[in-house]
Formats: sequence, C-alpha cells, structure tokens
Amino acid sequence: MIRFTPHRLVAIGLLLPAVLTVLLVAPSAAQTSYLPGAGPPAKKPAGSDTTITIVVHTLAPGVFAAKVNYVWIGWVELPGGPLLIDSSLDEKTAAALADTIRGRSGPTPVQYLVNTNADGDHLGGNAYFAAAGATIIAQAKVAAKIDSTTKASKPALRVDHRKVLGPADRKVQIVWLGKPAHTGGDLIVYLPKQKVLFAGDLVWNKAVPWLLDPNFDRKGWIASLDSLMSKGFVYEKLVPGHGILADPAAELRYTRGYLNDSFDKVARVASWGTSVNAVRDWAYLGPYEDSEFYETVHYMNMRRLYNEALGIKTPGRSRTRVIKP
Repeated sequence: MIRFTPHRLVAIGLLLPAVLTVLLVAPSAAQTSYLPGAGPPAKKPAGSDTTITIVVHTLAPGVFAAKVNYVWIGWVELPGGPLLIDSSLDEKTAAALADTIRGRSGPTPVQYLVNTNADGDHLGGNAYFAAAGATIIAQAKVAAKIDSTTKASKPALRVDHRKVLGPADRKVQIVWLGKPAHTGGDLIVYLPKQKVLFAGDLVWNKAVPWLLDPNFDRKGWIASLDSLMSKGFVYEKLVPGHGILADPAAELRYTRGYLNDSFDKVARVASWGTSVNAVRDWAYLGPYEDSEFYETVHYMNMRRLYNEALGIKTPGRSRTRVIKP
C-alpha cells in the first residue's frame, strides 16, 4: 500500500571549497556545478562537457536524495557515518559528491555504500569511497561483478534477501525483491519510519527505462513493481534511478506503462511480420517521445522486445552508463 501526502522538497545550501562554482536555482533545490581546474576552461569539442551538476533534496531529517548529472543517488545519516545509495558516474564525480555529503552531514566518511545494481552509472565512484573505508553492499548475484570493478580491500557484503542497518528511529532496509528485473540483482533501500524508498533503476520517470541488460526480465520487473505497490511498503517519497521526482504513483505508472506499452506494440508488429530492421518506422510511442533517452535508448529497447515477442533469446548488451545524446 502506498500512502501519499503533499510535500515540499527542501534544499539547504551546499558547503563547498572555494574552487567550486555555485549556481543558485529555484528554492526547491540547490544546484552546484563543479568545473575542474583553476582558470577559465579550455574550449572543448561539442559533446565533451565535463561539468558535474549535483541537485540535492532533503526528504526527511538525515535523509537526502541527489541527482548527479542524470543519475539519482541518496544518503542516510547513521551513527558511525552516512550510508550512501549508489556512487554515481566515476571517481571525479564521487569526489564532488563526497564534498556535498560533507557539507550536509559533517566530516565523518561514508560508512556503507549500497549499489542498487551493477551498472556503471551507479557504481562508477565505488573505488573512491572504498578507498576512504566504505563497506560496499550489493545483491548476492552481482556482488562478484561489483568487486571486480572496485579497488576495495574487502569484498562487498552480499544481500540475498534483506539486510537491516541503523538505529530504531532511522532503520534502513536493503531489500532484493526476489526476481530478475531491470538486471539480475536490483536492490531497493527502504526507510519505513521516514516513509522513503530509493528504488534504483526499478523505477524511472520521464526517462525511458533501459531494457537491454543481459539479465533483463520484463515479467520479473513488473512483478517487482507490484511488490513495491503492496502493503509491505508504505512510503510518501520514492526516488527513481533516472528522470524526475514526482508523486510516487506517477513514477510507478510511468515505469509500468512503458514496460507494457512497448511490449504490446512490439507484439502486434511482430505478429504482422514487419521487419525488425524497420524499427524507426513502426516503433514510435507518442506518450514517451518527450522523455529523456527516447532517441538514444527507446529504439534499441524495441529491437530487443521484438525478438522476445518472437521467442528469440538475445544476449542484451552491457553498458557502463545510460547512453546520453
């Protein structure tokens, strides 16, 4: 059961070193651009912008979400140091994120780092936080992959079903919902007392979901969304992996809608014998065309779903991060 109440996302000014350029935006969020180097940046070719943008939202006392460029992460203040949910894109981004966390939550280093999946845009900063002493937590099926990409002195803690951390007034549940979905090992992070849920890439909103992971399972994904809508989880704020924050019901409708609408269209087209190579002609989905990643991801999704509709097993494709135009 999901219970929704109107809420306002509150932002607090970031505490940053003088070398960082601060850009003030709307009162509901604080946005910081990190420009590497001390002088005016050299002119770069189009498409190679290295600006790091971090927009932070306070969800509850001691609980934060941040959009780092185009990936959502979060952190929870715990005794002994924050618990971080995903490490974002790379080590340079992780250093900027660490500055942001220190500005909000004090100097104690990150104690735990939960990877909600093994995609590069969620674990790219792992090595930075592991080097500072963070213990990495991952779903058991993908922990070995995460270990192989992280220069950590100790292997990740594995979650087979559920792990609980934190004190009674800020208990953090780290949960695998039991089925392959977006990947073979997606974790969620749930704070029942604060009614906050970090869904990772199980939920997208106004951003086309990536359906190309080698272990993607559409039916398992839909079943996982059903679990998130069950009485086992009561939350008022839901943080997606990508896209925009909104009412949780809207975020879940968007993700489930795309999974169903894309496959329904593919199934019809495949039954007509239309060639998969004409995907640009038949795969248009109007309700989603204004979404982030539509041009770069949607048509690849439709190719894979076409084969799935015909019963053809495809290997998918690994990625280091969501494709950006």
